[in-house]
Amino acid sequence: MSRYILPSSESQRCLDRFSLLDEAEEDADGLCSLWRLIENVLDQPVHSSSDLSDVLSTISHLVRGSDGAAGDYGTLKGVVESIGESFYTQTWPQIRRCALDMPKVFANSSLDILEPGKRLRLSREQAASLVAHQFLCTLAAPSWRAEYYDFSIWYDSNQRHPVAAEIYITTVLTYFRDMSQLDGAVVLEYSLHALPVDFSSEQFLDAPLSPLTVTSVPQFTTELEELAFQQSSGAVVVSANKDIGFGQSATQEELFVGNCPEACPAVLVTPTLKPDQVLVVEGAAPMLRITGQRRDISWTPLPPEDRRGGRLLFMDALEIDELDADDGILVDLKPFSVDRELQKAYTAFSSWLQQSNSTVWTGLWGCGAFNGDPTVKMIILWMAASMAGRNLCIVCDASQEDFAQQFDEFAKSTKGGTVSDLQSILNSIPKTTERLHTLEHILSSQQASE
Repeated sequence: MSRYILPSSESQRCLDRFSLLDEAEEDADGLCSLWRLIENVLDQPVHSSSDLSDVLSTISHLVRGSDGAAGDYGTLKGVVESIGESFYTQTWPQIRRCALDMPKVFANSSLDILEPGKRLRLSREQAASLVAHQFLCTLAAPSWRAEYYDFSIWYDSNQRHPVAAEIYITTVLTYFRDMSQLDGAVVLEYSLHALPVDFSSEQFLDAPLSPLTVTSVPQFTTELEELAFQQSSGAVVVSANKDIGFGQSATQEELFVGNCPEACPAVLVTPTLKPDQVLVVEGAAPMLRITGQRRDISWTPLPPEDRRGGRLLFMDALEIDELDADDGILVDLKPFSVDRELQKAYTAFSSWLQQSNSTVWTGLWGCGAFNGDPTVKMIILWMAASMAGRNLCIVCDASQEDFAQQFDEFAKSTKGGTVSDLQSILNSIPKTTERLHTLEHILSSQQASE
């Protein structure tokens, strides 16, 4: 099994660019232990935002030779200054402690990189240490990605979405400030799942359709990732990229991961998802309740008793704009597309033990930047939920109200059917139907047959 090497490993060595250590600590190649350098830098006092940026800049130059994406640290300094004295007396000491605990909590100084069927279980102490090092930017890039593995992307003054970057930094700092209020007995789990080799959708054709509800909300919120909302048997679909994780904007995936610092270490151990793979993260505590999406977002504090993480299903949909659609056929309706999305969803929905009244919550998965057709995608998710024995709840915001009403009408008319019935409905849609017009065709056909 491949491993991700942590900065506490003796194998991690670099130039002592600032002559922080005695020359005697250099090896024959003139390199020093990265960990000894980190310990030295973290001994520097931090009493101002400039002190903090000096520490982070020193680490960044040791690790990568420049400040990289962190730039001038302006956004980070602004958030820290808005917090005030409590950052230096409460938050920073916790970050420093968790970072320096790494050799104690990771005896092997490494992590197992996930493979299908494998799980990584971390104590809250271990997760906090990894998050601290993502904040300090001491970590090396995993072999499958060159960026978006630490939090330096949020630090520069120049941000594509300034509000989002400020929220994500606030989330991380809140996590460390209030760490003592979290349940220390919680075990966090990161698991990679692949479609069973003997899978065949044919064996599920007679399966009855699971209960489906369509819920309209004024705006999306991150409440869906909270355990109190999901309950222990539930889960929420994360509309993921194949390289999962956090980012600089405010997509659903970026909001859900950015709001759960303990979900962020998943980027260190999760290789690029293959077409039949999904990632599941359980127990990562959300810190805030974020409302809205993309440019219109705001947040409110989450009470400590609600900071319990549910189950996140990271599923990457087909990127329709990357596929050839010059033949006039709606890409979503091509057999390859339907099979791929059905297999992806089934893999996610069957990834945990069957429990009664188990509900999967989802937005319009794969229908934003990935340009999927909402009707086709939601029918596929309903098929997958029925095959896996899960209830399905589709959550739509105010901009999707018309679709919500029409799909709810369709769902009620199909109640009592089977997976085979939904497959027949998909097959009946003319392949040249334009995107966003598939539901209109289905409803018209149903009315004509009455």
